[in-house]
Amino acid sequence: SQDCKDGLESYNKITINDAAYFGARRKYRDYSILGLLPLSELYERRNQLLLLLTIGYVVLFSFIFWAISALVEHKVIKGIKSICASLNKITAGDLYARADVHSSPEFIQLSRGINSTVAALREAINEAGRRYENELKLAAAIQSSALPRAGALMPHPDGIDLYATMTAAREVGGDFYDFFWVDDNHLAFLIADVSEKGIPAALFMMSAKTWIKSLVKSRLEPAAVFTEANRMLSFDNDTGMFVTVFFGMLELDSGKLICINAGHNPPLLRRAAGNYEFLRLEPDFILGTLPDVEYRQAELTLKAGDRLFLYTDGVTEAINSRDEEFGNKRLLAALEQFSADQPEELAKHIY
Repeated sequence: SQDCKDGLESYNKITINDAAYFGARRKYRDYSILGLLPLSELYERRNQLLLLLTIGYVVLFSFIFWAISALVEHKVIKGIKSICASLNKITAGDLYARADVHSSPEFIQLSRGINSTVAALREAINEAGRRYENELKLAAAIQSSALPRAGALMPHPDGIDLYATMTAAREVGGDFYDFFWVDDNHLAFLIADVSEKGIPAALFMMSAKTWIKSLVKSRLEPAAVFTEANRMLSFDNDTGMFVTVFFGMLELDSGKLICINAGHNPPLLRRAAGNYEFLRLEPDFILGTLPDVEYRQAELTLKAGDRLFLYTDGVTEAINSRDEEFGNKRLLAALEQFSADQPEELAKHIY
């Protein structure tokens, strides 16, 4: 027990008949007033109060958590999902997709930043595309100027009609042709196809064309020309590109034609008053891969009225709407259908 003011004495625990009580006693004159409360009732009320407080706090915090979650979902999660959806479209290539989230000042600023960045990227790509297109047009013009025109061959060879044309699959390509005088009595001509497309093929084409023409002009035999040209093109050829070539050198006074087929499509020859047939020369290897190949040349004689048609696989491998190739048979039939003698009209007819 503990003495208190006004004679009040309190008792933390009193045991009566094995029952625990909390009690207090106060003296009043000759009497003592004693108040007792069973501890079991005291703790029961305390436990009930704690349970009520716990349930209240759980309900309160659950409501607060739900409110915060709803607010985050509305203000943040939906905004993030919308931003991510816009970014997915942009990264997939749609540079006209916009981020448009206004749920908060932060998302408004983020949306504006994304949209301005994409707009700047789109403009940079368009500018690069315009520069690339201009460069391709310039490259196409340079390539076109490097290919000779039939009317520019001076002096014009007597008794020979000559025409050549090229239409690139892209702005520039790897197909090319050439014809030029070796001397007053020998006319050289060739047609070729580089393995790739685009600017790299055009550069390789220019290199091949230059080597072959310069070596022919040096008066080497055609077989020696191709052996040396192949060696030079194979040197440091890290790109792995190669070129197929059909070459001919015509001796005008005799009609003798020296030919080399370096892996190219066989030309078609029509004898006077005859039909077109594929010129079956034994093909040599392509140029630009194996530097030690020794090339061989073949000979035949052209006479008045004979017609020789050279082409690349861009003709025979052309695809129609049914995914069918034009092929050798159609090419042969198309040539047989044309009876006029002008080679320019024949080229238009085949095209």
